Amino acid sequence: MCNPRQIRIRATAHLAEAWDQEVGRQVTLHGSATGRAAVRESLAAGLGIPVLSALDRVLDELEGWRPQDGGYRHDLEGGYVHYHPDTGELEIVAEITADVEAVGEARTTVSGAVEDDLEVEGVGHYYDDEWGGRTEATARRDAQANADQELERARSERIEQARAELEAAQGGAVEAQAEQAARASLAERTAARTAALERQAQDRLTAVGVQSRVLIQRAIGLAYRDTILAYARSRHAEGVRVSGSGGVMEIEFEMEM
Repeated sequence: MCNPRQIRIRATAHLAEAWDQEVGRQVTLHGSATGRAAVRESLAAGLGIPVLSALDRVLDELEGWRPQDGGYRHDLEGGYVHYHPDTGELEIVAEITADVEAVGEARTTVSGAVEDDLEVEGVGHYYDDEWGGRTEATARRDAQANADQELERARSERIEQARAELEAAQGGAVEAQAEQAARASLAERTAARTAALERQAQDRLTAVGVQSRVLIQRAIGLAYRDTILAYARSRHAEGVRVSGSGGVMEIEFEMEM
């Protein structure tokens, strides 16, 4: 084996091709729906001003209650209770939240075309001593075959590139249509889910109300305690004792009338 040789063949072709191409996009949006049911009850109607004033201080320190919107809120399983000092009202709220998902799709068919001049090179190998049967004739044949393959590869790559460019150019508008469809679907699904959740929240309101009244009655009891003790101190009462068991609080003191 000696003197390896190469034969190079240059091949050219004019590419002109047109096609119809479908461009499609799918957009998924996520949101949430909340069903709410509420009732308000007046505490001011049954409590005196000193007790209402003490209730503010109690809620400010009582665990689980936190200041919010000028009042005090306590979160519960399935809702919350909110006391509004400005009106003396207790707001009981049942609330249920659920995730909502919507999918929007859009498709369009566009026409594409590409026109280009392609030029490639094919290579074949042979040896002066025709080692392995590699003659100039076989090398020329191999070079032509290689050039034909490269030309087909270049043609496929150029068409694929043109298709990708068309996809990218049209994709933004199609995606916007898909997103618009998804938003419309999400709004519709959210409204339907909200209506269903509101019915569930209405059913849950009774249970939340029981929890809420237990909490506020405990706070009112402490407010009465503080009000009575403040009264006793203002009258210089003696022997003040506070005790309680089984949910009953006893306050004893002595003072001159």
